[in-house]
Amino acid sequence: MSRTATLGAGPRILVVSPMASHPPNQGNSLRLLAFNRELMARGARIDLVYYGMEGLTPDAEAAMRAAWNDFIFVPSRPLGRPSYATSWGIDDWCSDALCEAVDRLAAERRYDAIIVNYTWMSRVLEVCDVPVKVIDTHDMFADRRDKMAEAGLDPRWFFTSVAEERKAFARADVVIGIQDAESALIAERFEGRVMTVGHPLDLGFLLAPSDPDRPLPFGYFASGNPWNKRSALALDAALAARPYRNWAIAGTICESGLRLRTAPLELGRLDHPRDFYDHVACVVNPMIGGTGLKIKTIEALSYGRPVIGTTAAFEGLRPAHPFHTFATAEALADGMQDYAASPSLAAEVAGASRTLAIAYADEVARQFDTLIGSIKDVCHDRRSQGRQEPV
Repeated sequence: MSRTATLGAGPRILVVSPMASHPPNQGNSLRLLAFNRELMARGARIDLVYYGMEGLTPDAEAAMRAAWNDFIFVPSRPLGRPSYATSWGIDDWCSDALCEAVDRLAAERRYDAIIVNYTWMSRVLEVCDVPVKVIDTHDMFADRRDKMAEAGLDPRWFFTSVAEERKAFARADVVIGIQDAESALIAERFEGRVMTVGHPLDLGFLLAPSDPDRPLPFGYFASGNPWNKRSALALDAALAARPYRNWAIAGTICESGLRLRTAPLELGRLDHPRDFYDHVACVVNPMIGGTGLKIKTIEALSYGRPVIGTTAAFEGLRPAHPFHTFATAEALADGMQDYAASPSLAAEVAGASRTLAIAYADEVARQFDTLIGSIKDVCHDRRSQGRQEPV
């Protein structure tokens, strides 16, 4: 098959990720799944290389083989010592085995683009010859250690220096920030093209019948990462000092050993997010800090739920109501008292949340159009120059 034929069917893209797209039970896996689906909806063929840092179950493998044009699993290697005394080197988590697998695939299949998830997987861009090299950052890691320390959290997972993150950016043609504030910071550290591509939002709720009564007034749905745990504890402490404290908590955060004074209804790990959103009248997000985009806020909006939360919970969005901009968990707890007491306020927040969802979905759709258009333009230029290698 010629490259021309491949391009006629849409660009062929190799996606490299250290997390699985299935099951989509945490923010980064939700991002990966939705991002790839948006590219496929615009004609792209997606081969997913999963560097198995989170393991692989038979069910997850079957789901990913069904979701993508091809699925390639590369077992992860044990981590060594950090390259620096106070941070990881940008390549410390990216193994030779992964680089060799990507190099081999790129040589065999002649992809039109490669998209690497996270800056600390960017080493693979140095070993492969692909026309368009893209990093989807998800988050900024140069300041992650300091932000966690400021929030009273032990630094964990990946964090690095500005110099190391610059090294990652320099390997790409395009670097994607998940929100405008982070894109602006990337642009200060990278001379190439920077794009904001937010998290896709499904507006299926617009076709659903009118909302039924929901048995749970407030709910928090989250994974058990340190930021979410600290946020849940802050909201719990605030609610403990207030009369109305009827709420539920769901997701893998329920397995993290939290001791909550207000005894919320614990729904645990759910088979599908709908099992949560179909039963909750209002979603709360008490996020106390962090970086990136709060995917759980986006997910709640995509289910048509009213969402109230802190300013950090809506970072990267354009809040449409004061209840999207509480300064602290204590202020959010006060807002929950007012929301529960006023049906008219609840209806007002619901309308504002839907307005925000529609506007954000339109913005992100245009960002994906721009991204896929840029990839197609580069491929067209190569084709017009007669570079039509066999696949």
